[in-house]
Amino acid sequence: MSRFMKMEREDTVATALEKTSKGEAAEIHDTNNNKIYSIIAKEDIPYGNKIALVDMKKGSNVIKYGGNTGECTQDIKTGYLVHVHNVKSYSVNIPNSIIEEIKRQMNIRGEEKNDI
Repeated sequence: MSRFMKMEREDTVATALEKTSKGEAAEIHDTNNNKIYSIIAKEDIPYGNKIALVDMKKGSNVIKYGGNTGECTQDIKTGYLVHVHNVKSYSVNIPNSIIEEIKRQMNIRGEEKNDI
């Protein structure tokens, strides 16, 4: 089991406190380190990255730290990695060339990753 931190009650993502492998239980903890619940990681989630806590539709907001941090560029199902390949940030305009390099380095293939 891996631990994730959910900062605010309304957050739709939680941060990985350690590397999590596909199929592993992801224990979601609050800011007091109390376990709230568990979900299954549907793909590898690297340390420091976010996991979807709920199904999110393309165009919906990603809620992190209680605020809208980005917009889903595709549907994201519970348990999947939430990152530059499926979210457009509201605060940083990341060039496509940088997104492609991040995807290459993290071995993120594309939209088919959210198919269940």
